[in-house]
Amino acid sequence: MRLSTYYMYQRNIDSISKAMVSGNTIYTQLASGQTLLKPSDDPAGASQAVTWQTALANMSQYDTARTYAQDALGQEDNTLSSISNILTGRLSQKIVAGGNGAYSDQDRQALATELSSIRDNLRDLGNARNSNGRYLFSGYKTGTEPFSQDGRYQGGDTAMTQKVSDSVEMQVGHTGARLFMSGTDDDLLASVDKAIAALNKPVANDSDRQALKETLDSVNKSVKHNIDNLGKIQAEVGTNLQQLESLGFSSDTQKITIQSRLQETVGSDPNTQISLISQSKMAEFALSSSMTVFQTMQKMSVFNFIR
Repeated sequence: MRLSTYYMYQRNIDSISKAMVSGNTIYTQLASGQTLLKPSDDPAGASQAVTWQTALANMSQYDTARTYAQDALGQEDNTLSSISNILTGRLSQKIVAGGNGAYSDQDRQALATELSSIRDNLRDLGNARNSNGRYLFSGYKTGTEPFSQDGRYQGGDTAMTQKVSDSVEMQVGHTGARLFMSGTDDDLLASVDKAIAALNKPVANDSDRQALKETLDSVNKSVKHNIDNLGKIQAEVGTNLQQLESLGFSSDTQKITIQSRLQETVGSDPNTQISLISQSKMAEFALSSSMTVFQTMQKMSVFNFIR
């Protein structure tokens, strides 16, 4: 009978110990918010969790890259709009007005002064900086002013690019050479300088008047070519901004899927947590029952048990 009593007593101790271990494990999992506490709990699951975490980290890096790209393209887009307003409005009107046969030399000189102001405004926009103080249109030479005082382009030859997803590397800026068609027959700043020089020359005869007309006609054509060129650049910027938005939406959707799979793998998903709460209640009940039995056995004597 002593062996039987000892056996029952030991069984009860074991039951209490198991209930405590089980309960502690469940409470630790609840406290940490997941069931996978260490790799040895589930080696395959731990390996898969690392894969999901790496994927999320990469996606976060591309999120940052897209934010940078959107900021760069957004600032460029605003600057391009300002340049477009000048080209299609004030500059075109002034050049056309310069051919007015009724203008005197003084009138043309006043117009040349206005064109000089417009030309300086265009140069300032070509030398625009981003929020970090870097030049927008210098390519990779972001610390070099794109346009010198005389209008020569001195920035980089390669436009800035940014990898914004696993498979997409996007141009996030344009060089000043592309912006103002620098170094070509339609070089914008050089063309405006030609118009200014021509308007400052006195017109004494028909030959002078014809030379002025030819110069202004040539400059006007260059301005139109620049307007077309600017439109293409604006279209490229707009397309890239739309693609960035689309990539962002796709990334958000994919991120939700991966986060869900990661939660399921480490046991931090809602269903697993609800199950843990239920298990914790059962563990509490099991421990409480074992303790009750143990306390009851302690009150029993061997003689009472024999009777």
